[in-house]
Amino acid sequence: MTEKHSAPAERRSEKKESILFEGDPQADELVFDEKASDTSYNAAERRLLRKLDWRLIPILGLLIMFRGFEKKVITNAKLGGLLEGTNMTEAQYRWTLSIFYFGFIVFKFPCCLIIRLWRPSLYLAILAFTWGSITMAMAAVKSYSGMLGTRFALGFFEAGFYPGVAYYTAIFYTRNEFARRYGFATMISSITGATNGLTTYGISHIPTSDKVDTWQWMFIIVGAPCILVAVVAFLVFPDKPETAKFLTEEERKLEIERMAADQGAANDNSWSWKQVGSAFKDWKTYWYLCEEVTSSVAFSGVSLALPSIIDGIGDWTEDVSLALTTPPSVVTVIFLYILTYFSDKCFARSIPMIVGNLICILGLLLLMFVPKEQVGVRYFAVCISRAASTSLQVIASAWYNNNFSGLTRRAAANGIISTMSSVGSAVGGQIYFDGPDYFWGNCIALIFMVINTMLVIGLRFTLIYINKKRDQMTPEEKEKLIESYGDDREILGDRHPDFRYAV
Repeated sequence: MTEKHSAPAERRSEKKESILFEGDPQADELVFDEKASDTSYNAAERRLLRKLDWRLIPILGLLIMFRGFEKKVITNAKLGGLLEGTNMTEAQYRWTLSIFYFGFIVFKFPCCLIIRLWRPSLYLAILAFTWGSITMAMAAVKSYSGMLGTRFALGFFEAGFYPGVAYYTAIFYTRNEFARRYGFATMISSITGATNGLTTYGISHIPTSDKVDTWQWMFIIVGAPCILVAVVAFLVFPDKPETAKFLTEEERKLEIERMAADQGAANDNSWSWKQVGSAFKDWKTYWYLCEEVTSSVAFSGVSLALPSIIDGIGDWTEDVSLALTTPPSVVTVIFLYILTYFSDKCFARSIPMIVGNLICILGLLLLMFVPKEQVGVRYFAVCISRAASTSLQVIASAWYNNNFSGLTRRAAANGIISTMSSVGSAVGGQIYFDGPDYFWGNCIALIFMVINTMLVIGLRFTLIYINKKRDQMTPEEKEKLIESYGDDREILGDRHPDFRYAV
């Protein structure tokens, strides 16, 4: 099961290889932008990227969109009569939000190893098909215990999706292409997701009967399309560059070469349990883990409680509250484009995250202290809090995927970090308990965002220090470090002295 592409392409210049490997600020071409004219890519690479983008990104975006719909449909269903239809209390409802993440914790790490060893196209398609089926089945639930069970199952089968998408994207895109491509998929999700509030508004006006209520229609209509997209994903997704039939032989060769050049001496596509174990022993895993846990509290809290937060801001009906969840998705698209573009353009991860954190903190402070009468300002605060917290998740994923080299180490680290981030998401599902103003919910989210900002700043300066130290190493010192791993050089990965961390 070992396959390596260790030799960088001879056709690439030394300058290009340095840019990709050491992380000097340099942009890749944004193929969706007709005005892009980055000279670092030749015409063949531009054609290759265009093919990859149009083949992968739209379907990934649809999968992310439906995953988001199914995760959040329960919050819309609450306004559609879910509590009355299942005889749940507010406290029980909050537990149905949190138990979703317990399913994540159980299955997320194994999922990350499965996608490393199995076919990504089949893996992602099966997950999506299962979500759709479970979501539709939730329309038949009549009790609190039934809703707990189906929500746990939904979390169980959605557990490996986001780390799976991140891993899959990293197979086809270099480190300074990753954030925008992952951001593109999330933007497609947000653009289409902007219709979620309007769709839910429309569903709320479907005539109901004794057999099917509004909240049940929401589960049925959200779940059904995902099954169709799952089938399409299975048919169009390649498993890796070597088997991408939509590329020509020359394009496949070019893709393999440029991905090898991106990782440089740290490039390794082999598999071993030692590599999995090395991710557990890496200090970066636990720093990124703490970052993800703290940011996930605010992200999940605001996202899950969004309809209820908006409902508590103004004096409007529940169906209008659902429609007003649309503008935050539009603002999210704008934030994603700006922050991910800058992140890849400058090959910078920490600065966009700090900016996003500060904007989210501003939004939470406005929600906490602006008078209730200023509805417009408070609604603006909801929009920027939602947009900033979503953008942070994308850039954070790009950051830790960039800084673990070797497919197996990256997959294992992805699993560890994203598994524990589910703890933050589970906490986030509980913090908005004090409606309709949610002062303490916003306060808790604010505290976690401040902690996250300090962690990001600390990691930024730590990685800058390591990069500078490696710059100053002599050839003899580098060789000594490599030899210190003895027969375990397969676990060297990003610890290689020629590797430079993205900061």
